[in-house]
Amino acid sequence: MAIKGPLTGVRILDLTVAHAGPYGAKLLGDLGAEVIKVEPPKYGDFTRNVGPFLGSPSDLISTFILAMLRNRKSVALDLGTELGKQAFYDLVRVSDVVFSQQRAEVAKRMGTDYETLSLLNPGIISCLLTGFGSSGPYVNRPSYDDIAQAYSGMGSLCGEKGGPPIRSAVATADIVAGLHAVVGIIACLYERKSTGKGRKIEVNLLDACLSALDTQIEVYWLTGKVPEPQGSKSPNIPLLGAFKTKDGYIMVGPSWPRICRAINREWMIDDSRFNSPAKRYENKEELEKLIEEATEKETTETWEAIFEVEDIAFAPINTLDKALADSQIVHNKPVITLNHPQYGEIKNIDCAIKIAGGIEGKPLPPPMLGEHTEEVLREILGYSDEKIRELGEEVEKHAEELKSHVRRSI
Repeated sequence: MAIKGPLTGVRILDLTVAHAGPYGAKLLGDLGAEVIKVEPPKYGDFTRNVGPFLGSPSDLISTFILAMLRNRKSVALDLGTELGKQAFYDLVRVSDVVFSQQRAEVAKRMGTDYETLSLLNPGIISCLLTGFGSSGPYVNRPSYDDIAQAYSGMGSLCGEKGGPPIRSAVATADIVAGLHAVVGIIACLYERKSTGKGRKIEVNLLDACLSALDTQIEVYWLTGKVPEPQGSKSPNIPLLGAFKTKDGYIMVGPSWPRICRAINREWMIDDSRFNSPAKRYENKEELEKLIEEATEKETTETWEAIFEVEDIAFAPINTLDKALADSQIVHNKPVITLNHPQYGEIKNIDCAIKIAGGIEGKPLPPPMLGEHTEEVLREILGYSDEKIRELGEEVEKHAEELKSHVRRSI
């Protein structure tokens, strides 16, 4: 049994690629939506070719696909052919949402834009993810997460002051854009219940980054100072950040004045340099240097025990193996197991949205390319065996042209 949840009964055609759209589509599937991933025959989503890979050299699957594509049905359709486009449009007529990720001019050329789709289904909700938007000087440029982070200024904040920029290990632009798309889709589904009408939604990676930078941008507007790379400590909140220990680092949260007692330096509480929030902010570097002189003298484990007693927010800076073994993470049970028909048992990180009694069933494993093509065409669209065969023949005739049209950009 597939997932049953608040979005059960909603059918989504997923034309997204890379990370942002697939991340959002995964959440929609986790909430019960039927998500049909429409991919080019033979090639599929280009991230099927992004390593590392699982399997034998002759039969590989991308670990990226394993992480991102659960709760999907994969339908291989060539939208550059007459029958392929017809099948897609037939699916649009019986679906609720078309979720796509491509440049606006590509969507218009391919006939996957809202204006075209709404003529087929006035109730369709179309969500288009782009790199920069559907107009403007960069409208035709390709983009990815790192590009959006760089343009938005987000990339300038990673690293140490005076050092080179450091690439974020987390695809922040993709994830934030994917979340914005999901919110927009669910909001429009709710509105459609009363209006019966569809909507056009647009989300771009650049705007998504700016939305995540709201506090840093506000500081710049108010002070006129351009934020610098932030390193391992908060630029705004004294004592928030990573502090050296005898054997590593420990992350500490805002904890004044308890931190003074914890490190046996209670005299700092009444020190004229630190006895008000404004003074602690003004003398932030000096304050944190004094704290670190103390934390360097004991191990991370020692400070964990002391800080817990003093009710100070803290965390060891875990590597992923240690994180997955952490007692609270184990207790939260975020790891789920999927049974892949070809690769056996695989693990995934579960949806972080917990709805009491609202989610039932077992997630579907990530599909092989085109795994559900015949099932969807036959059971949802009522296509005959003959028509399905004709679709396959058309794909073969168009194979070389399709190869030349495959693009690896948003």
